[in-house]
Amino acid sequence: MKFFTLIFSLVFTLLLSTQASAHTDHALGEGSLHLLYHAIFWGLFAVVAVKGVLYFKNKKKSKQ
Repeated sequence: MKFFTLIFSLVFTLLLSTQASAHTDHALGEGSLHLLYHAIFWGLFAVVAVKGVLYFKNKKKSKQ
């Protein structure tokens, strides 16, 4: 459980710092390119989260 808590904390720390740094200079502007960046970012985040859950479910199932 300690390992899970550490990984959870690291992921959210990286997520929040990535989100904050993406908005400091507004290099992408406020238009459709900015929205595309967010769509890609959150899409990749969802894919990684789902793959992680499936990995741990399969790992737990294979131990039984």
